Amino acid sequence: MTYDTLRVKVGRRPVTVVELDLDSCARTYGVAPCTAAVGVTGTQKCFNTYGTCQDTANYSKTTKTYRFTSKSSFLPIGETVYPCIDSVSLAPVQIDAKGFSVSASVTVQLDDFPHHDRGVDPYPETRSYNAVGQGTFFGKLRGRNAYLENRVMRVMEGYVDDDRTIYSRTRTYFIDRMEGPDANGNVRIIGKDALRFADSEKAKAPAVSKGSLIADMNTTVDTLTLTPSGIGADYPDTGTVRIDDEIIRYGGRTGDMLTGLTRGSDGSTVDTHDAASVVQLCLRYTSASIPFILNDLFVNFAGLSAAYIPLTDWEEENATWLGSFTSTVLLTEPTGVRDLLQEIIASTGCDLWWDDIDAEVKFKVRARPLPSNLPPVLNELEHFLAGSITVKDLPKERISQVVMYLSPTGAAIQLKPENFRSVSIQVDTTGEGVNAYGTSNARTILNRWVASLQLADEIGIRLLKRYKSTPRQVAFQIDAKDATLKTGDLVDVSSRLIQGVDGAPYLIRCIVTESREVVAGSQYEYTVMQSDDTLGTAVLIAPDGTPDWTSATAEQKATYMYISNDLGLMSDGATGPLIT
Repeated sequence: MTYDTLRVKVGRRPVTVVELDLDSCARTYGVAPCTAAVGVTGTQKCFNTYGTCQDTANYSKTTKTYRFTSKSSFLPIGETVYPCIDSVSLAPVQIDAKGFSVSASVTVQLDDFPHHDRGVDPYPETRSYNAVGQGTFFGKLRGRNAYLENRVMRVMEGYVDDDRTIYSRTRTYFIDRMEGPDANGNVRIIGKDALRFADSEKAKAPAVSKGSLIADMNTTVDTLTLTPSGIGADYPDTGTVRIDDEIIRYGGRTGDMLTGLTRGSDGSTVDTHDAASVVQLCLRYTSASIPFILNDLFVNFAGLSAAYIPLTDWEEENATWLGSFTSTVLLTEPTGVRDLLQEIIASTGCDLWWDDIDAEVKFKVRARPLPSNLPPVLNELEHFLAGSITVKDLPKERISQVVMYLSPTGAAIQLKPENFRSVSIQVDTTGEGVNAYGTSNARTILNRWVASLQLADEIGIRLLKRYKSTPRQVAFQIDAKDATLKTGDLVDVSSRLIQGVDGAPYLIRCIVTESREVVAGSQYEYTVMQSDDTLGTAVLIAPDGTPDWTSATAEQKATYMYISNDLGLMSDGATGPLIT
């Protein structure tokens, strides 16, 4: 049996499992290298958690997993599972029209209960209190685990087979907080997706520097000394710093002294600076790809584990659709990582979101699909549950102009239109005409990541094509057997509620912006948004060594561009792909 076979089975038994991965110590109390001892380092043994550790120098971090299920008598045999879940509420990730997602969250409601501590407390027989334990499960869990934030939690939606094995699809989140237990024994555990790591209040790039000038600095000196003593270790051997509004490159560092200064760098002006002025380390990207920059921001500044970033997939997507495009940018002051991510996505016409099922941050250039990966077609006759489909216009998402400012005049300037050297403007003159919409709806992008006017024009044209007609939003529900779509996927939707000029159903291509489970294990709801610029298919330029049409495989013919005769026919009479 598998999850996919059970979800289409009549009489399926849905079940929800929640797992918490909490920190635990791999040591045994008082056994070398642990030096803790009752009566010396504490009044009782620890609970193998960092918050109760009596020898933190020898603490060895590992993971202990706690499993909870919905209340049912049909549970796995031989596993430690606590049937205390009242409800699980998912607020799914939503991709907005600008490409950056609204974070997903999950709220798990559980009932607290008395517990004997066996299987949780590593040393229950040594406790001075009643051997069967005291207090409640979640009360003790929270008291012993002081550091819950950002630990992994998984919500496993699935089914129990006749052999009491659980087959599930797993969604991954990170603990935001625990609430309770309250006077009624209610406990709530709230989790959020990986984009929480990029929250502006928590993560900034570059990081805030703690060094400052030890003395006044005039306009001619080519060295500077940092204070407090030893802070120079926080600065690399070479780099760029900002003091007030002046940007300074330095070529060396000796202890707390930065040497070989190049004053007034990167479009700034040489100036004097007072003692105690902050010496802010800058972050410079030189000819860096978008995947490299995004990965650096997530991993090195937001603290997200690289395990959640499919960098190889990002680079493949980038190579396919953005080619050799790179970005050269200097960030001179601490800026929220989330703000920077939003800037990059808006400037490059991409999507970025957390896939809670794959447990990955997804990066995608919104483009036409390749013939080998065409989207599925969903319709009312075969897929939509009766009465569940709704269609509405999204007039606020319509765009008649894309105005992208690029090439800022300096690295220390504020992001305002007047501080950019160039501008790319794409206009839908037909849509703005009095016989069409009759109004202008501009999207303005202040962009420091794309320096090429040609590329900025291309991105602007793509955005304009996507939203120059008022996009439609379609919501529908389908049975679990058909629930194969995920957020970010393309899908072709056909419905009698979406009609062409002749009244017949009109097929539209959409991107899945939200998916949620509405009836556990049975029904799913999708929200999709029309994306006109992905209509049709795309083909790639063939790499060296690709055979001619007559010798090419079917996959090669569907993937790469071949030159046809004037009639659009290949040498064997087949119709070749068209350039539009």
